Amino acid sequence: MRQNFPGLIAWTLFLVGLGAAGVWLVILGKGGGDGVVISGVIALVCLVAAGVTWFAIRLLLHNDPMNPEVLQDEEEVYLKRRRDKRRRRAQGKEGAADGEPV
Repeated sequence: MRQNFPGLIAWTLFLVGLGAAGVWLVILGKGGGDGVVISGVIALVCLVAAGVTWFAIRLLLHNDPMNPEVLQDEEEVYLKRRRDKRRRRAQGKEGAADGEPV
């Protein structure tokens, strides 16, 4: 199946940015210091990078960044693998992979 690595990277950046924004707010509430600037910049950079990545996926790849469509050829590969796995189980070769001796 096709992997959605750009979407995964954008989601990870979003979560890191969200966490850094929370840390930024806590440090800001306690009186500030050097940590305010560092965590604020990290939050801003990660959130902007995640947004730009999601926007690029949507516009350039014409795909939903969080839940990509399954293409016809991907579905055929998946169904073939499922049929092969069921056939091996029926023959008693449950643990055998393609091309491995049992």
